Amino acid sequence: MLNRLRKVFRYRILQVEVSRDCNLDCKICIRKNLESDSGFMSFDNFRKIIDSYNFREVALHGWGEPLLNPEIFRMIEYAKNKDIRTSLTTNATLVGKNISEILHSGLDDIAFGFYDKKILEKSIDNVKELINEKEKRKSGPNTFFDIAIFRDNLDEILDVIRKADEIGIESVVLHRLFDIYNVEEEFKALTQEDETKLFDKVKTLEKELNLRIYLPKKHTLPCRIVKNTIFVTYNLKVTPCCFLPESYLGDALEGIGNIIKSKEYINFIANMKNHRICERCIW
Repeated sequence: MLNRLRKVFRYRILQVEVSRDCNLDCKICIRKNLESDSGFMSFDNFRKIIDSYNFREVALHGWGEPLLNPEIFRMIEYAKNKDIRTSLTTNATLVGKNISEILHSGLDDIAFGFYDKKILEKSIDNVKELINEKEKRKSGPNTFFDIAIFRDNLDEILDVIRKADEIGIESVVLHRLFDIYNVEEEFKALTQEDETKLFDKVKTLEKELNLRIYLPKKHTLPCRIVKNTIFVTYNLKVTPCCFLPESYLGDALEGIGNIIKSKEYINFIANMKNHRICERCIW
């Protein structure tokens, strides 16, 4: 009975940064602007965070490559053993050497972050190999392409979506690139006009390919992401959002539940419209 109630009253999605190390240096990543650009979360600390709150899902991503963390699959298995849904976002460069572990871990969803054709070409063979092995075994995670959209890659997005369909990807997620650090013009978000035109083309392509494509929703305040998730950095700092990786609300080992009830967190939610980043967020 208690376990059944825990499932019904599952609360937030934990977005957890198990790695801030990365083997790429993507031009759109904010990692280079952060105080620290290197480090891993330990399995022991991950376990303590998971045990501190009744999460309904754990999303393994952040400003690094999760598959670089040598304890990543222990983390996935631990969450799955507690009946928590798990997802992972990766640049796919290390997928090839980890196919067996990915398929055995119980991971529910895996998203491959491709924002242009050059990045795609570096690791597309790894993704195809994973999909082929998944089909042979008739089990494995749901597969997604995760595509950031911005001015410089506007002409490549439809081609990347077609490639996803060609290799057997199940769904595609598009999200806006949010400019926090005043990036160069080509990395800025699309104009409203260009975005509307793109989304019309994407909807047509979705019907043509019979491929599920998720378009970004209109941003609202209070933010639906913050209301449903909490982000924990590799060094255990709790923040309200992955785009606020240095807006610390407390230490994760204090207990996520305690932080959510804290005056600092409640004040943040109440004043999001006046926050210097949240007020202009489009994600």
